[in-house]
This record gives sequence, C-alpha cells and structure tokens, in this order.
Amino acid sequence: MTIQELKNRKTPIVVINKSLEKYKGQNLFPEKLAKANDVLKRIGLPKIENQEK
Repeated sequence: MTIQELKNRKTPIVVINKSLEKYKGQNLFPEKLAKANDVLKRIGLPKIENQEK
C-alpha cells in the first residue's frame, strides 16, 4: 500500500502494541476511579431525552 493510498483511506490503520496486554483488566489509576465513582454517586448520569416525536 502506498502512502497516497493510506492518506485517502476513510478508516485509519491503528497498530496496538502487544506489550500493553499485561495491563488488560488492571486498574491503573485507582485514585481517579474512586473520584469518578464519587462524582457519579453525587451527581449521577445525565438524563437522555427521548428524541422521537
């Protein structure tokens, strides 16, 4: 595949490094997760209005 063909593609080509598999299923940022859970408990998720009429 040439560079021009890559530039004209509508979907990007993404290569994920296989060495990142060791982090699968692990919580890398427990402080941020705890803070996000606390915010969700206090505020909650936004309400989605039904768009059908």
